[in-house]
Amino acid sequence: MNKRVVPKVSGLVKVGSLTAAPEEEVQSLPDIPAESGISTASKAQAADASKSTDPATQEPKPALVVPTPVAAPRTPAPSPAPSAESSESSADRWLMLPLAKLRIHPFNSRSVRTQERIEEVCKMLEDERIQRDPITVVPGRKPEDQGYYYILSGQTRYHAANLAGWKALKSQINDLIDPDDHLAFWKASLEHNTSVKETDWDVALKAKQLLDEKRSPQEVQQASRRDARTLRRLLAILDLPEPVLAVVREHSTKLTAVFCEALNSGIEELGEEAIAAIARLTVEKDLSQRSLIEHIEREIRRKKNQAAGSGRRAKREFMLPITVGDNKKETGALKIMQSPKAEGNRLITLTADLPESVVEAFKADIVAAIEKLGK
Repeated sequence: MNKRVVPKVSGLVKVGSLTAAPEEEVQSLPDIPAESGISTASKAQAADASKSTDPATQEPKPALVVPTPVAAPRTPAPSPAPSAESSESSADRWLMLPLAKLRIHPFNSRSVRTQERIEEVCKMLEDERIQRDPITVVPGRKPEDQGYYYILSGQTRYHAANLAGWKALKSQINDLIDPDDHLAFWKASLEHNTSVKETDWDVALKAKQLLDEKRSPQEVQQASRRDARTLRRLLAILDLPEPVLAVVREHSTKLTAVFCEALNSGIEELGEEAIAAIARLTVEKDLSQRSLIEHIEREIRRKKNQAAGSGRRAKREFMLPITVGDNKKETGALKIMQSPKAEGNRLITLTADLPESVVEAFKADIVAAIEKLGK
């Protein structure tokens, strides 16, 4: 059996002047173990209880499980004003925050987190029984947000801790960022994201929302760290028709902006549903961008060949050449073919390059024939 490699959850990129709390304060914070929030002391009591037996039955008594009380959020003591030797922020401390006090911010840099990844991190937390790094949170500023914290970095660990039954997470607080300033929060979230890169879909979605909030394209470009051309390419993803967008949303890690450009190039010729099917094939076969473009080009050629081939396969049932003058020069033909539109119909084509002297008489005969069909 192959040994399971425990994935690294993330590191932390500092924004502003984040610094760790003094080591003695960190050591004083209680660790929340993976086993249903039982403290070390409680586990010792449970172990002692499990060793005792009932004299009548000689069967072990059930272990006593005492939940660990969750540490309430506390406000760090203010530190002196920063000096030349120190740029430490007064709010940069590690606290043990209950999961119930943590909230998901709508402008976190990543919109999509797979259940597979959450379960992977959950397994790591359960195996190691310790939180490697604190998550980074921003305190709410609105009255209704008092006492709550928005997750800036560590949202996957938050979901994984919930899944593992943990009650709290060690958290590093950054009060330099206003969570109600969506642009500032998104920019900081992008800078903090060092584990799983945000997808082009993530960036496009948030950039469009910020532009809808009347933030300037220059502000969005600067926050996203993309140039104007790249940002336009990302925003073009959102213009794809819904059948294709549904596939992009589901597989955003694979269907990046360059893949979406290739898909968009074939919509006019092949249609929305056909391109949606090609998008799914791209994911299933893990096609490269070049392979995707070649596949779309082949499908377009095949469709055109089929359309042209349908005309060549039509059977000619009658043809009468049109000749004019003493030399019997052929100037056109009347053709009757099988019609591809309805069974039992016939397709009639008439072409003729006639002298002006006979055109009016010929026209009168044709008009009379057409009027006869209508009777």
